[in-house]
Amino acid sequence: MHKCTLNGCGQEYDEIANDSMACQFHPGKPVFHEGLKGWSCCKPRVHSFDEFMEIKGCKLGPHSHEPKHKDDPFKADLTKYDDVLPADAPQAADSPKPALAEAPAAAPKTEEPAAIDEDPEGVAVAPGAVCKRNGCGVAYESEEKSHASKQCQFHPGAAVFHEGTKGWTCCKPRATDFDEFMQIAGCTRGRHLFVGTQQEKAKPQQDKCRRDYYQMPHCVIVSVYAKKIDKSQSSIAFSGDSIRLHLVYADNKVYDDEIELFAKINPAASSFEFLSTKAEIKLEKEAPGPWPALESATA
Repeated sequence: MHKCTLNGCGQEYDEIANDSMACQFHPGKPVFHEGLKGWSCCKPRVHSFDEFMEIKGCKLGPHSHEPKHKDDPFKADLTKYDDVLPADAPQAADSPKPALAEAPAAAPKTEEPAAIDEDPEGVAVAPGAVCKRNGCGVAYESEEKSHASKQCQFHPGAAVFHEGTKGWTCCKPRATDFDEFMQIAGCTRGRHLFVGTQQEKAKPQQDKCRRDYYQMPHCVIVSVYAKKIDKSQSSIAFSGDSIRLHLVYADNKVYDDEIELFAKINPAASSFEFLSTKAEIKLEKEAPGPWPALESATA
C-alpha cells in the first residue's frame, strides 16, 4: 500500500485499483490571503485551517506517491530545537559561604493541560476511516492494528501562520513552504482518533442574502441584508474590480459571495459597516459617472 502525496488526498491506495478516477485532489497551490484560505485551482475560501483541510479536491486523476521535493525532501528535525542547558557556574574554592536558612520552596504552578479527545473503548470504526489528529492521516485497518497505544504521531496544538512561516502551537519547527509544513512530524504520541467523544460544532449553513444598491456620481452604496452579523468572523475584501463577502449572521448562517463589478473602484477609499440588520458597503468609483448595473455583464 502507498500513501497518496497529492494535495487534498493523503489516502492509502493499492496500485491495482489506481485508475484515472481514483484520486480527488487539488492541482494548485495553497492560497492564504487576508485571513482567507483556499487553493489556487478552485474558488472555495474558508477562515479556519480545519475547514481549509476539508475542502474537497477539484480534479480527478490517479493517485501518486512521488515525493513533492525529490531533490531535497524536507524532514523537520525536532532535535535542532532542543534547549541547551547552561553549564553550572564554578564555585569559589577559598572562603566557604555561610549557610543560609532555606525558605520553604513554593509549590510550582502547573498549567492545566488541554484535553485530548480519545475514542471510547470498543467504539465501532468504519473501515478506511482516517485518523482525525493533526499531522497523522492514517487509515483504520482493524482494532488490533489501529487502536494500540502510542501508534499515532500527531500535533495536539493548532496550526499557526505568522509572517510567512507555518507551524504548530505545540512545538517549535517552522516552515516557509506549505508542503514542508505538512511534513513536520508530530510531536506527541498516543492512540489514533477515528470517532472521538467531543461533539463537533455545528457547521454554519450556507445561505443567500438579499441585496440592493443606489449610486451617486462618485460612489455606489450596496446593502446586503443579514441580521445580527458576527463582526469578529465576517469580512469584506475589496479589489480593483470586485468585492468578496463572507458574512456570518443569525442562526449560524453564512453568506459567501464574490461580486464582479461593472467598473473599476478605488479599494483604498472604499469602506463598509456592519449594522444591526445589514452590511452597508461604500464603493468609491475610480471614474465618476453612472453605472447601468452593479455587476459586470460577464459575471
